Amino acid sequence: MRQLVSVQEVTRGFSEDTTLREQYQKEGFGLETVFEKQEWAEGRIAELKRDFCLCDGDSRLVQHISTKETGERSSWEVYIKAGKGIKVLFL
Repeated sequence: MRQLVSVQEVTRGFSEDTTLREQYQKEGFGLETVFEKQEWAEGRIAELKRDFCLCDGDSRLVQHISTKETGERSSWEVYIKAGKGIKVLFL
């Protein structure tokens, strides 16, 4: 049975996304992956938790909604606490 991961934040547009990434970086989180579907992102978090023995507080799921000019499409960003043996990106 798949465990649901709750969305911690929702960003709209580039500016909000950049601001959140900067905040997360200060908290020690980096971007691990971005997905088109929420269930793919949830699955990735479950996989990382299992493979790297992560706690719930080691990951964050963010729904990013692009601007009207780019179609208001959602993507799902997976952030992971740095230093857990997983490659993450910082700004």
